Amino acid sequence: MDKSVNLFGSKATPSPICLGSVGFGTDISQEKSFELLDAFSAQGGNFIDTAHVYAAWLDGGTGASERTIGAWMRARGNRDQMVIATKGGHCPLDAKPKEGRLSRDDLDRHLSESLERLGVESIDLYWLHLDELARPVDEIMESLAAFKESGRIKSYGASNWSTERIQQANASAKAHGLGPFVANQPWWSLGAVGNSSDPLRDWHQASGLPMIPYSSQSNGYFGDANVQWARDGFNGDAPVANSFDTPLGRRRLRRAVDLGDEKGVRPSQIALAFLMSQSFPVFPIIGTGDLEHLQSAMDAATLRLTETERDSLLG
Repeated sequence: MDKSVNLFGSKATPSPICLGSVGFGTDISQEKSFELLDAFSAQGGNFIDTAHVYAAWLDGGTGASERTIGAWMRARGNRDQMVIATKGGHCPLDAKPKEGRLSRDDLDRHLSESLERLGVESIDLYWLHLDELARPVDEIMESLAAFKESGRIKSYGASNWSTERIQQANASAKAHGLGPFVANQPWWSLGAVGNSSDPLRDWHQASGLPMIPYSSQSNGYFGDANVQWARDGFNGDAPVANSFDTPLGRRRLRRAVDLGDEKGVRPSQIALAFLMSQSFPVFPIIGTGDLEHLQSAMDAATLRLTETERDSLLG
């Protein structure tokens, strides 16, 4: 599938890199958030990901990310140029188990609040933040189709769902003449992918469904802070993202360093290129509060690897 096509029914075509916004308006001040958004937009970025729940775990943080993005779009007068994705249906933060709340009433409330915070009439891509396994997919897809029919959302996707449930939901939508999920938002990166056979990658290759993964740079494991550590022979613990520091992770980091040296780019850019060089559409979500990191990611937007280069990173 050609990534240049308009996938989500928005007025604008989504940029290859999607900007995450978890800390906007909280850990990242509104002033700094505007600075990041301006820099992202100046480099051709227009695809922004947020959520109804960002950042409810902080005092005064409920809705801060959506409000900050909405304020920025109003200040810049650029709503029609942006592709805005937000997520609803998250459970209360203290809920156990961590499953979505996907009744029509819960989704309607979350969507209404997100629209008000963002100051928009319609969401370009509306994610279901978590699945609710006990709720039939027929009911869920009917709710989403009704929101789309009313014009409040243009398209919808699944975040943190299993591929089996996505298949069931899309089969139900097809059987009832409703729109399907148009994308999947999983936790996936060079640090998280399997070896030669990765079930998630295999499924996306077969289905062609676009992927918009978060933690796309493995929480910084392929970033500058770890490069010299890798060059020096991996002495001691990883400076950043210890959860990815396995023998396999170290081999991949070393190969990303070597391939980056060959191409004159950073290993973090190689990690993004790995995602964008798949045979199905991938729009990596990058999260940052640093302008230099943002610039580095945007510089990788057109970087592509050959199939041989891409797969050489997986050993």
